[in-house]
Amino acid sequence: MRIARFRTATGGGFGVVLGDHVARLDHRVPSFADLLTDPVTPTPDDPRVPVADVAWEPPIGDHPKVVCVGFNYAAHAAESSRAPDEQPRPTLFARFGDSFVGAGTPVVRPAGEDSLDWEGEAALVVGRAGRRIPAAEAWSHVAGVTCVAENSVRDWQLHSTQATAGKNWHRSGAVGPWLTTTDEVGGGPLRVTTRLNGAVVQDDTTDRLTFSFAELVAYVSTFTPLRPGDLIATGTPKGIGLRQEPPRFLRPGDELEVEVSGVGVLRHGVVDEVPAFAEAAV
Repeated sequence: MRIARFRTATGGGFGVVLGDHVARLDHRVPSFADLLTDPVTPTPDDPRVPVADVAWEPPIGDHPKVVCVGFNYAAHAAESSRAPDEQPRPTLFARFGDSFVGAGTPVVRPAGEDSLDWEGEAALVVGRAGRRIPAAEAWSHVAGVTCVAENSVRDWQLHSTQATAGKNWHRSGAVGPWLTTTDEVGGGPLRVTTRLNGAVVQDDTTDRLTFSFAELVAYVSTFTPLRPGDLIATGTPKGIGLRQEPPRFLRPGDELEVEVSGVGVLRHGVVDEVPAFAEAAV
């Protein structure tokens, strides 16, 4: 099942993607979080909206905790000059919900900055609340998996040893287009592939993560309660733009695709930020 949030000409909603239509469920399910906790099968009576008529919203909660994992593929850690044994525990940082857009909406390169970098990832969307969740029970707390373009403004990320400033520029990343539920994703490894203007720049599989999905849920839930709609981005593979020769960053007109096998493909373009003073002058 593919569960999505979206906007139409008449407002926002959520439901289940069925081919080229979305079955709306917001008329009979109280909230998106409720749908994640207890997925509802669409019926013929549920309204259908053509996919062509929706704008995707990130398939996360209204006020989510977004926890991201750094250097979780050994090859990416190596390209970033980090040895695997330097990470006895996951490297984590937080993102704000409004730093993301939905699939199909361009991300924004900040005004005056030219180091917006790509980071394709598989991410877990929490479906059942929990605290101190044992790794053996972690999968039962996950509603599904989604695709994330967890993009970073590298110059700001490197201002200090803390990544917050480079990771939270408004509308700099993307999530979606939907989450695919765990029963459909299955328990095998997932392939994460990032394409820039059609060319593969990142490609790896989640069985090569240093810390597995279950380990991440257990670790994160130890220090903070997880709620339906929270997101754990599990790490990006080798191949970021900063490590290209020469470095290559996202610029207006680029098209980025993040594909997670069995989940879907997240696509977004890139536009330049319109500074506030320019908006005020219009």
